[in-house]
Amino acid sequence: MNKNFGLLIKRLILSNDVDKREVEFSEGLNIISGPTDTGKTYVFQWLKYMLGSNDSPKTIPENRDYLDGYLEIYSFAKKDTITLRRVFSTNKVYIYSCSFESINDKTEYLQVNTKGRTKLISSNMMEYLGANSEIELRTHVEEEKYRKLAFRDFLHFSLIDEKEVIKDKTLLTTGQYVSRTVELNAFFYFISGKYTSFISYLSKLRTGKKKKEKPQIDKTDYLDELIIETQNQLDSLQSGEDSLEISFKEDLLFVTSEIKQHSEVIKETFENTEKLKTKRLVNQELLKRFNLLKEHFNSDLQRLDFILEGGSIISNLQPENCPTCGKQLDSYHDETHHEKVVRGVNYERLISSYSSEKEKIILNLSDLSMTTGNLEDDIEKINEEILIEEKRYSEIKQKVENELKPTQASLQEKIDKQVDAKLIKAKIEYLTNQLIRLNSQKGSFSTINMLIESPKEPTVEKDIVDRSIEELTNLMNGFLIDMKFPGLDFKLNNVSFDFKEFDFIINGKARSVFGKGFRSIIYSVFVISLMDYCQKNNLPHAGFVVIDSPLTTYQEANGTEEEEKVPEELKVRFLNTFSNIVGSQIIILENKFSISVDEDKMNFIEFTKDRTTGRYGFM
Repeated sequence: MNKNFGLLIKRLILSNDVDKREVEFSEGLNIISGPTDTGKTYVFQWLKYMLGSNDSPKTIPENRDYLDGYLEIYSFAKKDTITLRRVFSTNKVYIYSCSFESINDKTEYLQVNTKGRTKLISSNMMEYLGANSEIELRTHVEEEKYRKLAFRDFLHFSLIDEKEVIKDKTLLTTGQYVSRTVELNAFFYFISGKYTSFISYLSKLRTGKKKKEKPQIDKTDYLDELIIETQNQLDSLQSGEDSLEISFKEDLLFVTSEIKQHSEVIKETFENTEKLKTKRLVNQELLKRFNLLKEHFNSDLQRLDFILEGGSIISNLQPENCPTCGKQLDSYHDETHHEKVVRGVNYERLISSYSSEKEKIILNLSDLSMTTGNLEDDIEKINEEILIEEKRYSEIKQKVENELKPTQASLQEKIDKQVDAKLIKAKIEYLTNQLIRLNSQKGSFSTINMLIESPKEPTVEKDIVDRSIEELTNLMNGFLIDMKFPGLDFKLNNVSFDFKEFDFIINGKARSVFGKGFRSIIYSVFVISLMDYCQKNNLPHAGFVVIDSPLTTYQEANGTEEEEKVPEELKVRFLNTFSNIVGSQIIILENKFSISVDEDKMNFIEFTKDRTTGRYGFM
């Protein structure tokens, strides 16, 4: 089949530059089956992440090193293979125009982003998908506001996680109120290929019907009341209109700039003052230590004087004879009968030593006095500089607080008044035009009555969308009958669409009232039918559907009520039904089946969670 739209996911690879972990996919049905905690949901998270999601895959113990992700894709629009590369927890994606094996250090690539304002991955993926990125979807029912069709609009119907698949709200939106209109318009564009404002059309259609149902009232009196009320408002505004046209913006900019400059000077002055105070503190501490040293030197001088005085006294003593040998003790003796060697005091040598030591101390005292003098001078100068800086700081701060800021506030108040005056003028202009319109409506009221009584409603949009919805529901009905979904009449179309709730009704029963397991199956049937419908009608689609746990739902795994569980036989019929799909790709991540499936008709990958048998898991 020659396809013009869509992508085919070929391989998901996680690498650490030395080794890799990968899983391969094929066209048709792909099943990844296995017990809990074998990496099935991790595969889903990486697929979503590689296609542009800003939510990083959860960190798991099994994967601490494999942080380089690669996604090999075949583009039916380009008829070529591309590979996306993304590093864990980054918003940059590298696109290579080749297969994974062909990538080396010299391979050229295109770098894009998943968020930001430029080089977004969405536009590139739209090109590979073959969709027109210039299509504009209306975003508001009443206002003429639009945004361009994006790749995420396609992914909403292609990547279905284990929580989304069981939801009981409309399948067509993400559940965000602000994006509801644009998401619904995207769906109706997908199935019709034409209308990007269908919700606005439906809203007007419903409003028109409500108008027809209500009895007509006499609107002449009503218009007269509106005219009088509008005129009164206009007169009141015109009486208090401010005609001041002087601009204060330049003055405000100047004053604001002055405040900024002065604030910088205040900051600089404060910092300088703190530095000077620190320097003064250091000098004061040095001065304390030098004064202590000076006291030590003076103490040494006193000690020298004491020694000199003692030496003088000792030198004047009369010598005595040794009681043993009878010799004088002022001479040197080394005989064994002396316990100590006694030497007489040499007063001349004592004077010489005293003078030399005193000279050194006096010299040190002189240097110390000069240093302390310099320190005292520095401290005095620093005190003067501190006084100057503090005075400067006080003056500038006072100027900012008492002059500049009040001036700024006054100018801002004047500008605000000017804005109010402009708003008043705009409102006066609006009310003036409103008066003209009301008087005009009053004059042509009879013509308006005729238009209200016989509205002419366009039907082309609704006819095309109705036919598209009918074809889509027929496809859903066929799949549900094929898998023998409970409660269906096999001779009728059991599926219809509720344009009020924007959801599907199965055999007269709203999808939202089914149990979680059956809602999950209906959701899966819908997204696969939509893919099949777009392919048959040559309409843009992502080309693949990935569903996490459609048969063993998220709640079921955590203890769902018994009546909400899906019978095992229906699960197998579900898989066998979609194993016959042709030309599209379905990827289902599911728990291990208690009933065997025909693995020959699908790409069946089993995670065993057993190190001795088969493949343990993704990592």
